This record gives sequence, C-alpha cells and structure tokens, in this order.
Amino acid sequence: MNPFDLLGKKILVTGASSGIGFETCRAIVRQGGTFIAVARRVDFLEKLIEECGNQNSFIAADLSQMDDIKAIVDAIENIDGIVHSAGIVSLAPVKFYSEQLMNEMRSINFDSITYLVNLIFKKKKINKGSSIVLVSSVAGLFGMKGNGIYAATKGALIAISKVWANEFAVSKTRVNCVSPGMVKTEITSKSIENLSLEVIQEDEKKYPLGYGTPEQVADPIVFLLSDASSWITGQNLVLDGGRTSTI
Repeated sequence: MNPFDLLGKKILVTGASSGIGFETCRAIVRQGGTFIAVARRVDFLEKLIEECGNQNSFIAADLSQMDDIKAIVDAIENIDGIVHSAGIVSLAPVKFYSEQLMNEMRSINFDSITYLVNLIFKKKKINKGSSIVLVSSVAGLFGMKGNGIYAATKGALIAISKVWANEFAVSKTRVNCVSPGMVKTEITSKSIENLSLEVIQEDEKKYPLGYGTPEQVADPIVFLLSDASSWITGQNLVLDGGRTSTI
C-alpha cells in the first residue's frame, strides 16, 4: 500500500473553480481519489469535471449564503476529507475598513467553513479517520500593511483548526492548515493589480524560490489528506518559498 495515495477517498473542496482549489481537485484525482467541487462559477466547474472525469461531481453554491451551505450538506453523502480553499482578499488600510467589507471577507474566508463543518459533523456526514485542510495565509502570521481584515480571517482559521484538531481527535479526524505566501492565482493578481510591475518584481525578489504556483500548494494539501500524514494534526504548514525564514 502507498500511504500517499487517496484511493477510495472522497474529498469536498471549496473554491474549486480556480487557483489552489482547482489544482487541489486535479491533484486528488492524480492520487486516486475523487472530489466534490464547490464554487459559484458553473462553467469553470463543468470544465473541471470534463478534465478529471465523471466519477467526480460539483455543487454550484455561494458560500456567503447560509441556505447554500445547508444545501451542500444535504446534497453530499459521507466524505473522507474537506479542503477549504474558498477565499477573497482586498487590501484596505484601517481607515478604509467598512462593515460591508468586513462582513463580505469574513463570511467567505471564515464563517462559511465554520458553518459547513458544524453541519457536516452534526449530520454525521464525515467518516472516521478523515482529514480537514484549511487554506490560511502567511498574512495570518505576520503583519503586512493594508491586510488587516484579510489577516484576521486567515489567522482565525489557524486558531480554530487547533481547537478542531483537539475536538475531532476522538474520531481520528485530523485538522491542519497550510499558509501560502504569494501564489500566482487569479485572486492574488486582482489584489495587486494597482501595484506597479516594479513593485511586484521587487517583492518577488524577497522570495528565495520566487512566487509559488497553485500546484505547489495543492501537492502539500494532498499530503495532509493522505494517510502519509496520519500522525499530523493541529499544525500549520507554511508554504512561502522561504519568504518568512529570511532577514
């Protein structure tokens, strides 16, 4: 047996229509598993299923809506893991905070997975020995200007993952986070579109291995989903090409 494979495992993946979530779904299939992809953009989800095969499925849903979250839980059968990759980012210094911005970012980045996990466990739709991986960010660990609300939601994921790791240990369900640095995705491209090319190039120089790709985050996620990480829980794996380990 290969402890790194996902044979027989079905994983629920949020934010699956692009970026890290999309690549995580592809990586799950490469390791022999299947996925249930969750996102709003149906055309992207259909393209994902077309590429990865009809043994997989998708649910079109808006994670900012409680009714959609309930519908996801009602629609699924028992799963072996969850990856929460859905997220939004918006740079805003403290004087530009607003109730709308705070609610919008918190509802997708943090509230949605909290409600989703709550309902999945309440309805006993996750198998014993499962694995949950939350996609946080180095922003939740280090103070970067303009990132306050985003950082708060990502830091909250790290905090609650440790609590869940403790609570779910009785069923051998593991909970971990990954915290990427700058990854070349659609969402990060939009967040830095107001910055000059020179500023971006200077920032990338601070990454010894350069900016990351979605694939470089997806593969460690799959490791945490697999039995190869069966003694790892309550941890936060930083994936930043060495950015936060340098002076």
